[in-house]
Amino acid sequence: MDKGRIFRIICGFMIGVIVIILIEMFVSDDDNTLSVDIDMTVPYSDSASWMGYLSDETYLSELSIPGTNNSCSRYVFWGFGNRCQDTDVSQQLKDGFRYLDLDVALDSSSEGDTVKMVNGSVDCHTDGNLFSDSLHLTDVTADMYKFLQEHPEETVIVNLSIEDEANASKVQDLIDSEIKSNKDYWYTGQEIPTLGEVRGKIVLARGYKANGSLEGLEMIWDKQNNKAPVDIPYDLYVNDEFRLWVQDRYNYSVEDKYEALVDGFENCEADENTFFINFASTTGNGVFAHPRGYANNINELLLEYKFKAGTSYGIINVDFGDENIARKIYYSNSF
Repeated sequence: MDKGRIFRIICGFMIGVIVIILIEMFVSDDDNTLSVDIDMTVPYSDSASWMGYLSDETYLSELSIPGTNNSCSRYVFWGFGNRCQDTDVSQQLKDGFRYLDLDVALDSSSEGDTVKMVNGSVDCHTDGNLFSDSLHLTDVTADMYKFLQEHPEETVIVNLSIEDEANASKVQDLIDSEIKSNKDYWYTGQEIPTLGEVRGKIVLARGYKANGSLEGLEMIWDKQNNKAPVDIPYDLYVNDEFRLWVQDRYNYSVEDKYEALVDGFENCEADENTFFINFASTTGNGVFAHPRGYANNINELLLEYKFKAGTSYGIINVDFGDENIARKIYYSNSF
């Protein structure tokens, strides 16, 4: 065999390896849907409209609300360590999730400044193509507006966090502009609303310091990035309008994370003046983050947990959420 042919074979092999690595980095590992028995005879089994069966007088903080962590991270670079969801926001809403965790940053181009969706320092994309466009805030809000048009009895809490300190003020101005241009779809009050006050609306939950314009619900908390477990895994934050308990130990092992999650279930203080946000998500306590590997175990444990009917468990955020998990959480509400 001549040297030229050997060289071509080696080059072809290397190109194949590189393509496989790039696909793995971008798309992540296989989906793994968990199953659970759901009573489909009850009316609120329709996950797209479950809030329609709840009283208008109920405060949002008194509900058990399924949420997704890093909601827009379906298509990201290095999916093994950065991907946290299998579905886009539109499908998450149809599946019953009513709290979205959105990280944003400035996207500057010759066409002007816009707000893009990110997971930390990594851009979120519109599809799994390696060269696909970045996903923008307007793409996501368009999906939310469409969903609320079709399901005016529902509401969605959106926690926006700015992951771009250098351009935080400009990003906030762009966020405010988007909200003001679609003000009929948004609730930007500082007090916890009742469900009746915000049906058909997006509730702005602000994960950044306001610059004096639109306020929304202040939901700012410190990073809980310790790996060693602590006696009380959730922290309390108090602002002028309400109290906020948060459990977001995102560097815990499966065992420690599940214990922290259950601790929150059993000691949750959620009422009309108190929100409880309980994250089921973790990247683990190892060297390399792998959200799916941990989510597979924690989500299965979550599906096995015995929730008490008519009990408020607050907002429960998951990685790789599906309709079964959303139903499991919202079924604990008083219908």
